[in-house]
Amino acid sequence: MNFTEEEESYYQYKEKGYQGEVAFDKWAEPLESLIFLNDVNLNVNNSHFQNDSLGITSGILHIFEVKNLEGDYTIKNDKWHSPKGNAVKNPLLQLEKAETLITQLVKSMGWRIHVKPHLVFVHPEFHLYNVPANLPIIHPGQLGRFREKLQQQSAKPTRTEIQIAEKLCSLLMDELPYSSVPAFTYEGLRKGIVCPGCGGFYGAFHKVFNCGYCGNRENCSDAVLRSIEEFKILFPESKMTTGGILEWCKVIKDDRTIRRILKGNFELTGHTKSAFYL
Repeated sequence: MNFTEEEESYYQYKEKGYQGEVAFDKWAEPLESLIFLNDVNLNVNNSHFQNDSLGITSGILHIFEVKNLEGDYTIKNDKWHSPKGNAVKNPLLQLEKAETLITQLVKSMGWRIHVKPHLVFVHPEFHLYNVPANLPIIHPGQLGRFREKLQQQSAKPTRTEIQIAEKLCSLLMDELPYSSVPAFTYEGLRKGIVCPGCGGFYGAFHKVFNCGYCGNRENCSDAVLRSIEEFKILFPESKMTTGGILEWCKVIKDDRTIRRILKGNFELTGHTKSAFYL
């Protein structure tokens, strides 16, 4: 579907944030002694907050707030400014809220563990000017040394730390509904099969799919099954029929191909025209 300028901006913001979380996860892979909890969604004293990652090790509960900002940012009178000079939301405020609420939770649970916050910038092209020395900020150039320091300070998780992690997991809330996702309808969406390599739509189908944009090749079953999963996510209440998936995939013209794939991977319910797959 076509996005408005505001929707496109929000989508790019969310995509960049996701890429930052993926980069952080890759960076954290060697830290095998830490117990990580990602995408933390908690409610403490009727205050809800979300956090990118928590790490528990050696009597410390690390709070990691991950940012994937790019370019030269500046702090002036405690206010943050973008490369274009515009005032932007101070990411330390989100970290401070998480630190306050998690500290309250730790105290109420009687856990003997120290809470330590970190604002982690993962994009190599990010720089922040006029940074006070006391801020808990990890710059891109410090990531290697910071990880090495964590490795040196970390030990095998104790039974108590494992119990704390398990308790935190039990307190996690279900993911909140994405109220900011733009409204969409089946009729308003472009039909076809999207290339997983570049996001472009496949053209004509000849036994295998060849992307005209990036050259990616994909067999028919894999492409159709991926499109079916996308259909199920977008329209969870809709029944999955041969005709419906044929229309959704569009580029495939033979309903026998769709029927074969559905029959081989899903269970048919019913035997009349109202039959559908589960």
